[in-house]
Amino acid sequence: NRPVSTVSTSENQSTVTNILVDDKPLTVSDLVPVLEATVEVTDWYSLGLTLGLPNHQLDTIRRDGYDEADRKRKMILKWMDTGVASWSSLVKALKSPLINKNGVAEQITKDHPRSCIHHPIKRRRDEQDDDEEDSRNKMRKRI
Repeated sequence: NRPVSTVSTSENQSTVTNILVDDKPLTVSDLVPVLEATVEVTDWYSLGLTLGLPNHQLDTIRRDGYDEADRKRKMILKWMDTGVASWSSLVKALKSPLINKNGVAEQITKDHPRSCIHHPIKRRRDEQDDDEEDSRNKMRKRI
């Protein structure tokens, strides 16, 4: 029975949330789920800036895009081409003051959790010690 710690600051909450969101790289095969998840985000240009795309790339997309939906799609594809696109980085951008889509970010956190198979949670040293002691006690009972 170990005490459960709680997080009270918004900065820490954001960190905790990002730990829980899948951070594997997104690819073009993830385009439709990303578009669906961000359907409420209408300011694609600001989202692109927050995701780290430079102004000149966004200006090119603005100039060459057919309509707003096409521009948003092209921006997301450009972001995916950077190699740093992930659900985790998208959640962080959505929670930024410029975008302020916390509800969308929370839904992504629920829909795309980090897999413990790929990202094991590091346990505290005393938990590891308890597990080792339990294992030794089981072995003693067998003998």
